[in-house]
Amino acid sequence: MEWPQLSGTELQYSDHSWEFTGTVDVGPTGDVLGAKAKQVDDVRQRDATLRFGLQDGAPSLNPGEMGAHFDSVERAGTTKYLVVKTDTRTYRYRLHGLEYR
Repeated sequence: MEWPQLSGTELQYSDHSWEFTGTVDVGPTGDVLGAKAKQVDDVRQRDATLRFGLQDGAPSLNPGEMGAHFDSVERAGTTKYLVVKTDTRTYRYRLHGLEYR
């Protein structure tokens, strides 16, 4: 799915700068998100998927009704979150790692 408002947002992770493309893969139950990104601090601009997940059984988005609910990227200390808001709830998906494509 595409979240155009996520496209161009930058995040520092693993000693590199990453820029989100706006493409997001959603896990089958909505508790895991994979956000496509490119490395912008290196001329190779490697592609990767940054993996985000919910904490310990927290309620998740309905994967069938994801919509364009991206709100922001937040940082709390060294932990980074992808924040998604609907009309009734806010979800904070924690960054767990990345996979190079």
